[in-house]
Amino acid sequence: MNEILNSAEGWAAIEPEWLELWRRDPRATPFQSPMWLLPWWRHFGSNDLAIVAVRDHGRLEALAPLYVLRDDDESLGLFLGTGISDYLDILSVDGGAESALMEALPQIDCAVWDLQQLRPDSPLLRAAAPKNWSDHVESQDPCLVLSIEAAGNELEHLLSTHFRKKLRYCRRTLARSAPLTFDVVNSTNADAFLDALFRLHAARWQRRGMPGMLADDVIQQFHRDVAHRMLEAGALRMLRMCLGERPIAVFYGFAHHRTVYFYLSGYDPEFEKLSPGNVVIEEAIVAAAREGATAFDFLRGAEEYKRAWGAEERMNSRRELKR
Repeated sequence: MNEILNSAEGWAAIEPEWLELWRRDPRATPFQSPMWLLPWWRHFGSNDLAIVAVRDHGRLEALAPLYVLRDDDESLGLFLGTGISDYLDILSVDGGAESALMEALPQIDCAVWDLQQLRPDSPLLRAAAPKNWSDHVESQDPCLVLSIEAAGNELEHLLSTHFRKKLRYCRRTLARSAPLTFDVVNSTNADAFLDALFRLHAARWQRRGMPGMLADDVIQQFHRDVAHRMLEAGALRMLRMCLGERPIAVFYGFAHHRTVYFYLSGYDPEFEKLSPGNVVIEEAIVAAAREGATAFDFLRGAEEYKRAWGAEERMNSRRELKR
């Protein structure tokens, strides 16, 4: 049975079921979770919700978090989270949910659906379009993913000897002036971690004469909302690197189904020559491997530093359906 939820109240009412479905879906990422999308709608959403829920004997088995932008007679359907989410998709446990979604799309008053950031294994890339609709698929953005299975306790099976020596040199040199320590996020320090992240991220971009993506107050409030929700769900991964009492780098990411997702970091540009960004990434990868993760996802963007870690490119796709 398909149900289309058009109100925020109806959507919030299924949050516990949605969270349970997200935990069951082996393909799910943090960007399909209620911890990410409910804050996104609260801070950035507008126009009409169109959440497609698929049930089997009353149990939620699939969810398509959609909304529709309207401008006079024009309408454009998108995934919730479009723009700042690195992966977008439906949630589903069993095959066939994508067909149910395609059957539901003609029931929604929308002329064009722009389904972005679909991973290569997305069921939406293989689902047949609704009858008499045009269909176009194109490559969109690369995401770089690093396999950390059997990486070793100190990444000895993952990194070259040269890269490991460089990281050890940076750590030793930083620690000459004060002790170099790493703290893990918890319920008492989460806001302090976020304050440091916002400050360090801004400092780096201000040196380039730019505000950076975290300068806006609404963006900061969104990430505070997300971080606290992810922490409560056990999915937040944050590390703070301090030189003495001074925070000089922060790692901000999430974890789900044996993958750690590196969303953002900030570091003090005063220490840029000693690669504090790479040092805190190393610490995050070591922590991920020790907790049993098998992949470290650097997310969108083909920056060279990601390739230096050995991450491999996977291309997201975009599918456009027109009535």
